[in-house]
Amino acid sequence: MTLLMWLAACGLAIDTVLVACYVIFQWHAGAQLDLAPFFVAGGACLALFTFLTNLRRARSQDVLSAACDFLEKSYETLVVKDSPEPSNNRRTWLTSARLLKTAESLAERLVEASHRKIYEQTREYWRGKLYDLIYPTQPEGLPSTFYADEPDHMLATINEQRSPLSEKSLAYLYRFIQWPDKAADPIGEVAKFTEDEIHKMQTFGPRGLGNLMVDVRKLQDKVFGKSEA
Repeated sequence: MTLLMWLAACGLAIDTVLVACYVIFQWHAGAQLDLAPFFVAGGACLALFTFLTNLRRARSQDVLSAACDFLEKSYETLVVKDSPEPSNNRRTWLTSARLLKTAESLAERLVEASHRKIYEQTREYWRGKLYDLIYPTQPEGLPSTFYADEPDHMLATINEQRSPLSEKSLAYLYRFIQWPDKAADPIGEVAKFTEDEIHKMQTFGPRGLGNLMVDVRKLQDKVFGKSEA
């Protein structure tokens, strides 16, 4: 379908050039200029350009929706109902990693800047959710027996043993939840509370936060010699 549309666009562009050449020929020959064909061709070009632009955006939107859906499914695949721990089923982790990889691959096809931005923010949301799920406590994380009953099971198991989690799925998911080294923090430039804001919180609320920040500022003055506003 895309190839046919681009062929049609090329054909219309050629037709427009021929019309323009015809108009120029008439002008050089001193004949009365008939610009109607030129305007018709120009209108058709504009209509086709608008259609292709809308088609491009619609397809990018479809890719965005699918990529975000795969992010969510990657997380939900690991969730165990009424349990704080994720599933420790080998196939489940492989599925989660594959869904995540599919989402990232689809995102590479996003052509609209706004869609890429939306995906980036959606990815950060699910990155945080996955982080809390598979790395619930620092620095221990999940116990080693969660991943495999015994270390040697990661190399080979027999039928009656629980299959260990795939190292590839573990590597992909744990790499994904780490904050990218080159990624800028969206709130990195946000200023801390001012003294006036802290005083207002102490007076009108939230007072608990206001009182905490007063103690924090006192501690900063003591440690650093001045308040870090």
